[in-house]
Amino acid sequence: MKEFSSPAEASNWLKEGNILIHPTEGIWGLGCDASNIKACEKIAFLKQRPKSKNFILLAPSISFAIGCSEQIESSEIEFLESIWPGHVTVIMQANNSILSSIKASDNSIGLRVSNHLPIINLLNSFNNLMVSTSANISNFPTPSLLAEVKETFDDPGVAVYAHDNGGALKPSAIIDLKTMEYIRE
Repeated sequence: MKEFSSPAEASNWLKEGNILIHPTEGIWGLGCDASNIKACEKIAFLKQRPKSKNFILLAPSISFAIGCSEQIESSEIEFLESIWPGHVTVIMQANNSILSSIKASDNSIGLRVSNHLPIINLLNSFNNLMVSTSANISNFPTPSLLAEVKETFDDPGVAVYAHDNGGALKPSAIIDLKTMEYIRE
């Protein structure tokens, strides 16, 4: 399996429509170019998960994330600036720049602006939204060891962005921007 330590090389791999095992704030993730339908479908296939289940999207910056949203109030922007970058995913209404195939039925998306340096570097090089989902088979625990993740997703279209995970011990919190209710704390 190919491994990249360079953000530029990992970014090019994503731009070619491939899948990337990547570190997150706490666990290993699987990522792809969020504008590539085939890559998104391949992740669903590899994870054995329903295509109807939505992905979290990682944005390279707060302004990029805000630019993916349909009308957003100044108070909501202030809130986003207070929690991002960080280990918080926000559900918001997507605009037409987002593929309909990765939006929920209510036109929402889950976005996060990470504070984990390897992901920041990757996304700054990639300069686009990246799908990010836990690196596990659906409904099974996420392996903590990279070797197990590599074995689970051994495929020629999958490579590793070889950096360490952050220290988070649980998945990101998820909050709905419209209701300000936590879906997951």
